[in-house]
Amino acid sequence: MGGDRSGEADTVPSVRLSDGDDASGMAVMLADLLADNLRDYPARSRVAHLVRGSVVMTAADRDRSVTVTFAGREVSIADGSLDGAPRMVGEWLDLAQLCSGRLSPIKAVTGRRLTVHNIGRVDLLAAAGYVMSVPASYYGEATRWTLERIVLTLALVAFVVALILGIRRPCRAS
Repeated sequence: MGGDRSGEADTVPSVRLSDGDDASGMAVMLADLLADNLRDYPARSRVAHLVRGSVVMTAADRDRSVTVTFAGREVSIADGSLDGAPRMVGEWLDLAQLCSGRLSPIKAVTGRRLTVHNIGRVDLLAAAGYVMSVPASYYGEATRWTLERIVLTLALVAFVVALILGIRRPCRAS
């Protein structure tokens, strides 16, 4: 069915619940979502394989945080919050809608349904948001407008990452 998929399994990171059977419902939900996304969407799997770092998701109305750590061949999910890591904070339902693809990260932030803290790693936040979201096409909603929005969002993220990398590199004198 479709082109050569050899080597694809090598880029599909495993998903591990750090707390095992004692993991919270939020951690289990994110682990299931990530495992499905990484298995079903090769582009998300490649991004998860390349990105390194941790992102905290906090359901403020439930006083519950989960840390998602991308480490190449593995994504681990642990209950609790890692100090200093980028953090997405919102109500439980908004986080669930964000992860299910029913709420775009841009709309969530601009609509003040989601706040972002410790934003030093914009690249990590963008990658995590992409990997954890379900494409609109899953729901049969991939219209031309949706596709244009996806392209625009990816271009904006690439621009911001390039800008950050450009700022961090010292200029050399000729």
